[in-house]
Amino acid sequence: MSRDVYIKRKKGESTDGNTDYGRLKRMTEEEIEANAESDSDAPLLSDEDLKKFKHVN
Repeated sequence: MSRDVYIKRKKGESTDGNTDYGRLKRMTEEEIEANAESDSDAPLLSDEDLKKFKHVN
């Protein structure tokens, strides 16, 4: 069961957190896809799943 996580920050504080943006920029498309496929918390959607989405403006 998931639980809500709340993060408090003061006005003006960075919202970047601990993300290593340099590492992300150096990743290849193959590495990105491999990481996405191995993430059990966010399974990739099939073409059939994507067809169920509605486009909204």
